[in-house]
Amino acid sequence: MNRIRSLFVIGALALLVPALVAGCGGDDGDDVDPQTVLDETFNNDTTISSGDLSFTLGGSVEGSQSGSFEAKLEGPFQTDPDNPASIPQLDLTGSLSGEAAGQSLSFDGGLVITEDNAYVEYGGSAYEVGTELFGQFKALAEQAAKQQSDSAQGLSFTEAFQKGCESSLKQQGGDPAACDIDFTSWLGDLSSEGTEEIEGTDTDHLSGTVNVDAMLQDLVALGSAVPQASGSTPSGEEVQQVSDAITDASFDLYSATDDHTLRGLDFGLGLDPSQIPEADAAGVESVDLNLSMRLGAVNEEQTISAPSGAKPIDDLLRQFGVDPSSLGGLGGLEGLGGAGLGGSAGGGGSAGGDDAADAYLECVGKAQTPAEINKCASSL
Repeated sequence: MNRIRSLFVIGALALLVPALVAGCGGDDGDDVDPQTVLDETFNNDTTISSGDLSFTLGGSVEGSQSGSFEAKLEGPFQTDPDNPASIPQLDLTGSLSGEAAGQSLSFDGGLVITEDNAYVEYGGSAYEVGTELFGQFKALAEQAAKQQSDSAQGLSFTEAFQKGCESSLKQQGGDPAACDIDFTSWLGDLSSEGTEEIEGTDTDHLSGTVNVDAMLQDLVALGSAVPQASGSTPSGEEVQQVSDAITDASFDLYSATDDHTLRGLDFGLGLDPSQIPEADAAGVESVDLNLSMRLGAVNEEQTISAPSGAKPIDDLLRQFGVDPSSLGGLGGLEGLGGAGLGGSAGGGGSAGGDDAADAYLECVGKAQTPAEINKCASSL
């Protein structure tokens, strides 16, 4: 079972990491050499402060144990280009569907964040967090984000990742040398497929394959460098089994011709579980995963509006049988000044409120279990 879990964890990382590491911009240039385009997409400091995002993740399993799923997320987002630490305004809708073992799953919802409030959309209704509680969260989150954004100012994705990774590992007592990752070494067999229009923008279309061995080696080394995760790191044998099981790992990348900002990414992963004894014995014959991302209207002004007729978020929680006052650490946030999770009115905080809030966030950041998170409420 551990080996099956390792297969899917590493497979998920293989899907998500290329999407994250390619998400920066680049310098102007007409050179369509695929390696040059790839390097300029990875190694630059162009900031994407707004756009219209479309993201799809899907997969299927064939065999006596079969199933499939598809998750979608789409909508506009807008941040303050002069304040990288600001919480983005956004209007995202999401859906999840799937079926396995004769059971089906279907979910639709949304999240709207405006300048002064946040809303969850579910079942045809909107539910508001409340301006006061959201304001408290926003101030705390932006304060924490500012410390990170200040240290990453003017850095490319690769540089910012390495700096943040090293800082995190040092805090955990790990080896920061594991953060020295050349992401471009994961992508090979590069080919230029010409120019293609993505969301109204001309892009350089690249295709290639993932160097599975290099990727797995870096991921395992990074996981091994985290002291708390050392006991769950896959063995060399397990890593080799995963490598042997990956039959296809290919990608198509679309980089804007004018600035090499990422505008699209398609990634496919094929797995042959027969290389992993536990998966083969479970009747799984093949696994296919795919990811697709499109980004349009980059750095154009987006309009984010609050939904009308929003109800308190407490109402939504009660639909799922959750009493807001019994949520431990979350319920304890009433001490920050809110009169309930969804209210916008309430009493003022104490003189030590800022210190208490900081202590609460620090406690939550270190918590390893839900019980430990609930104990953090004593800091408020």
